[in-house]
Amino acid sequence: MTRLRRTATVAEEKDYPPTAPGISRGALREETAVRKRLLSLCLAVLLGIGVLTVPAGTATSAANPATFGPFDPRIELDGHWGRDDDVAITVNSGSSLRFRFTGDRLGAWFDTASITVPAQLYVSIDRGEPVPVKVDADHKVFADGLDSTVAHTAEIVVKDVDEYENRWIMPLQSGVVLKKIELAPAAQLIPLPTTAEHHLEFYGDSITQGVMALCPQLGIDCADGSKSYAHLVGKAFGADTNQVGFGKQGIIQPGHGNVGTAAESFGWNLSGFPAAPFDPGAVVVNFGTNDQPYDSAEFTPKYLAYLQQIRAANPRSLIVAMRPFNGTHDADIKAAVAAANDRKIVYVDTTGWLGADDYNGTTHPNIKGHQVAAAKLTKVLERLTGWHASRPSDAADPALAPVGTADATCSDTPLKLTFTGPVELGVKGKLRIHRAGGAVVDTIDLADLTSYKRLIGGARSDFGELHTWTYQPVVVDGRTVSIYPHQRLAPGQVYYVSVDPGFVVGNPGITEPARWMFRTRHDPTSDSRLTVDWRGGADFCTLQGAINFVAEGSQARIDIAPGLYRELVYVPQTKPGITIVGAGAGRTIIGYPNNNLLNGDYAMANVPIEQAYCPRRVLAQPDRFNCWRAAMGVDADDFSLADVTVQNLTPYRGSQAEAFRGNGERIVLARVRILGYQDSLRLQGKGFVTDSYIEGDVDFIWGTGGVFVQDSELKALHEGYYNQVRNSDNGPGNVFVRVRLTRAPEVPDDSVFLGRVELNRFPTSQVVFIDSAMDAHVKKTGWQITNPNDCAAAGQVRFWEYRSTDLTGRPLDSSTRLACSRQLSDVEAVWLRDPSNVFGGWQPVVPLKGESR
Repeated sequence: MTRLRRTATVAEEKDYPPTAPGISRGALREETAVRKRLLSLCLAVLLGIGVLTVPAGTATSAANPATFGPFDPRIELDGHWGRDDDVAITVNSGSSLRFRFTGDRLGAWFDTASITVPAQLYVSIDRGEPVPVKVDADHKVFADGLDSTVAHTAEIVVKDVDEYENRWIMPLQSGVVLKKIELAPAAQLIPLPTTAEHHLEFYGDSITQGVMALCPQLGIDCADGSKSYAHLVGKAFGADTNQVGFGKQGIIQPGHGNVGTAAESFGWNLSGFPAAPFDPGAVVVNFGTNDQPYDSAEFTPKYLAYLQQIRAANPRSLIVAMRPFNGTHDADIKAAVAAANDRKIVYVDTTGWLGADDYNGTTHPNIKGHQVAAAKLTKVLERLTGWHASRPSDAADPALAPVGTADATCSDTPLKLTFTGPVELGVKGKLRIHRAGGAVVDTIDLADLTSYKRLIGGARSDFGELHTWTYQPVVVDGRTVSIYPHQRLAPGQVYYVSVDPGFVVGNPGITEPARWMFRTRHDPTSDSRLTVDWRGGADFCTLQGAINFVAEGSQARIDIAPGLYRELVYVPQTKPGITIVGAGAGRTIIGYPNNNLLNGDYAMANVPIEQAYCPRRVLAQPDRFNCWRAAMGVDADDFSLADVTVQNLTPYRGSQAEAFRGNGERIVLARVRILGYQDSLRLQGKGFVTDSYIEGDVDFIWGTGGVFVQDSELKALHEGYYNQVRNSDNGPGNVFVRVRLTRAPEVPDDSVFLGRVELNRFPTSQVVFIDSAMDAHVKKTGWQITNPNDCAAAGQVRFWEYRSTDLTGRPLDSSTRLACSRQLSDVEAVWLRDPSNVFGGWQPVVPLKGESR
């Protein structure tokens, strides 16, 4: 039987010092013990599920539990979360996280060292009733005794963060400081990919926070951010939502808990932690209630300045300026909106929205009031944005694709259900693909762990055994649910699809064969020239389907139509001579969120080495398992790729994650965009890159060499390293000719190294920049050596440079470069400008552009 825990405590070493002297304890939060007991009792009645705490007890952690940092890319975070290394911090009620997991136990580790008023959470497993949990100890066990044979879904929502205690300056006295999620030993997180159709942002005071939503008392027990109108509107649109509400805050009035004014806190998760770019479709502002003491002459220009601050950060967003529910500064807000003279800044009149029975007290809406306000605001946003809020009928009758037998589709087609409004994937249920006669040929089972595994490209380990990849069989993108079968279907056959009720929340399922029936196209007669189009009008719908069709030893060209191809791509070493050409790097995009946690060293820890060892390893020990984590991996020789974007969709700091990995002789990349963060482009063997764009932050061009990159832009997204080469001999490393080293706007001067090397492992490594332009973010020292950091031990390293300039063409001062680097002579530079010299005679041939379709 599953047991949901109310409390659990285990001491852990603290990361933060005791509460700093001088920080307010919030005199307004002082309550008598009697009042606390009454409020807890009130909350228990309102929730109908018992009080938040039970008598003190200790829950011991399972032996060798599996733990995962909160920024693991398999965890979906919603709301404002600051990042301190691998610790997630939120000070906002309504923030949440959601993930799918295996095993029979769920818990978490927090840092509560400085916390004086613990935050409260709701924990729901498999869409069950949310259970309140007070974060009053470092270790909490939320549930044990779960069914370990199936996958589970967890949602954790921040019910409330106290508005009075310090919630802004570290160390916090109230807030959620989440260190890691804890599962049963050997349990795993499972990809739960959901992309919201809309982004929505709310800025407001204690009303937006949900203060007094549950009962008519100030304080954390009566507050509930998940009942706030802001949270409800975000749910209605199925949006990624930033719900930012701070008690007492206004345009002029600072908030409680050391929070400043609206303008001072805008753009920050908390002090010292800037908010990540969010690009909201709409921003809702609900300020003015706490500015009642200030007159119009002071309030109006500052409200206007706040609107302009939001506009500067979000040039394309709709900005909704709400009349406060009690009408404070109504006319002033109207005047500020008019003065903004911006057709996408809109005043919303809330007069008459709420009645006397919609409040707990005189200012704060109760649960009913928040529901009424949310319903009205949802209708306003539908009218202003054209968005569609969820309705019970949305899940009933989706559009299906492919459908019909008159026109055949490709045999590797994904399946799609498109609904009229936002949808949510269920926690269990099956989708089955049947032959026309009824035989089941593939099953996607949301609760079955094997459904998240598949073979790709006939990949085999170094032992010759088939390698199994973890992948995402179901993806929710706004209103569309896409299903990716485990293998391509047989050509020239009729199939139908059945779907269990609840596979998509609220959907009754599909049982009649005629409802979703389609026919697959016959295979092409030759594999020498193949076409790919996700819309279904080509030989194949997926790039991997076309690669799989190419016979071993064949020379093939594959042309890809414009579109986003969300797929893991792998070319085995048994298929040399493949050329892939897109319709232009801005039009054909291949992307996948593959990474170290999904399919790399970390994921291979419990996989037999006979299935996990990488084939064709250049470095026998370091390269044991790291070949499986790229969005696109190539182990074949004589491979060419042109006119596409390859992007690893793993989020920032989500682990090592190549966009493209080439591990073969004579690999050519031309007119491509390679997008990622850490380890974006990895080339081993002989690799040639021309007229391309590569971005990332840490070692985002790396490998064993030799590599020649010319006439391309390399963009640093954060502080870090452009290059890490691992030469195991005196062979060619990475040579860059006529490249431009640029940066994202937030990257500071003197913050990115040209390259780095570990001398004790790769003492003969080579990195060369010739005739290259560099912005001021490039480190003045240029290079970094470690193990040891001593040029006396770097006699064989080859950090070379020739005529580097700034982006305007002015020569750079190289006098402060690392002492064991050097400037090349004219003769040396001429020799290295020719790729055939670097590659020992091979002269790369660039593919011709493809035909647009």
